[in-house]
Amino acid sequence: MRITPSAYFAACLSISILPANAFYPYEPKYGDDANSKRAIPSQHRRDGHAIRFDPLPPAIDQRQSITLPIRKVPLRRENKYNIVNNNEPKQENSVAVDQDGTDLSYMVAVTFGESKEEYHLLLDSAASNTWVMSESCTTDACKFHNLFGEGDSSTLKTEDTTWTVNYGSGSVSGTLGSDTLHISSLSVALTFGLGTNVSSEFASYPMDGIMGVGRGDNDPNSIESPSIMDALSTSSTLKAKMFCIHLSRTADGFNDGEINFGDVNKERYDGDLNYIKIADNDRGFWEIGIEDAGVDGTKIGFTGRSAILDSGTSFILMPNDDAVAVHKLIPGFSQSGETFTVPCSTTKPVQIIFNGQTYNVSTADYVGGDLGNGDCKSNIIGRQTFDEKQWLVGDVFLKNVYTVFDFDNSQVGFGVKDAKQAASPSSSAPATKASSVAASTGGGATASATATTSGAGDASAEAASASSSPTGAAARASSSFALSVAFGLLSVFIQ
Repeated sequence: MRITPSAYFAACLSISILPANAFYPYEPKYGDDANSKRAIPSQHRRDGHAIRFDPLPPAIDQRQSITLPIRKVPLRRENKYNIVNNNEPKQENSVAVDQDGTDLSYMVAVTFGESKEEYHLLLDSAASNTWVMSESCTTDACKFHNLFGEGDSSTLKTEDTTWTVNYGSGSVSGTLGSDTLHISSLSVALTFGLGTNVSSEFASYPMDGIMGVGRGDNDPNSIESPSIMDALSTSSTLKAKMFCIHLSRTADGFNDGEINFGDVNKERYDGDLNYIKIADNDRGFWEIGIEDAGVDGTKIGFTGRSAILDSGTSFILMPNDDAVAVHKLIPGFSQSGETFTVPCSTTKPVQIIFNGQTYNVSTADYVGGDLGNGDCKSNIIGRQTFDEKQWLVGDVFLKNVYTVFDFDNSQVGFGVKDAKQAASPSSSAPATKASSVAASTGGGATASATATTSGAGDASAEAASASSSPTGAAARASSSFALSVAFGLLSVFIQ
């Protein structure tokens, strides 16, 4: 399927969280994008702008053959989205986290009540509301999705209470419904939203709704009922009120994304978990302090930064000055407004330090779509989403760690595989408020493997260190400039 320019740019959306909720189409300007008009190019790192796409070719890159279990989800109306079905986890109270095959959006499959039909809900750690598109929805976006209502389950109870979630130029509103939500082996009674008015922006995305696993929302128009985490922790046999996520990377070929409820999966990390207390905020975000950041062993000297962890957005978004400081340590970068390019051949990991431990962001994740002439898009965006020291840290980072979201102890834990890949920043570069800089691009398209995280400090920190991940053209062929698709109560698209 070829994407027309208008459809391409309509689908080219990303997420930001702003004080005023706003859902903005976002058209990144990277110069000549003429070679990136297909949703999934066969020879270069896939474009990442279109979530509706053809099945992946047998080989994403000529040097790496990847077989993906893409299935067509049997949805009502004319839904033609494809979903990559990840393997069912072996651990108790765990659920596969599926994705769209391009590392753009991560979803869980659920059923409601007596219905046997699957609904894919976006996994969103920045919101606590859960909603699904209703069979009563008549807006155009609903024509492309699986809808749920009384015709699907006789146990569904509806009420006239209304709710609205605003996304700036887009929104979702509806009424409330109550039924049993089934998610793999777990079943829980839940009150959730039935979206009866869904704006057109949602037509570009494969999910049929949102499953919010955030800490809570304070919007008076949101769904006022216990969240799915509240319901699971009080009605099931969970050991603790927590969830843990491991997000799959298409280039790895493992199809092993999962969410663990109530307990950690120790097979997902080596050594100890690195726990960080969450910061107090009035929005219920999973927000933790950042000690510093750097690139390939050189620290920048950041102080006072914090990261809002959002499984529903694919970018790392930070204020422009911070993004410039990061990219200045990547030889050959260039900037255009809030977006950046880096050499496709770069082997330098971006690094973020949490609680004394350094975590690498693999080039497989932050180096995006190939723009030609050796340039690739950067998935680190210079866009302020909250205040001048808050970063929105999405899947570009989260794919590199096993993350524990612990409600009971108000903390986040990070675990990593393969401590042998440890490396930590050792030198410092001055933190500067750099202006826009255009630098020459460099190199060909061969990059060596990069460590995913690294330890700093004592032996226990090293034990919870980095896992290696494929990099270079073969790895980047399937993890591109990702669309941010978090639609939580406070998750919105940037303009």
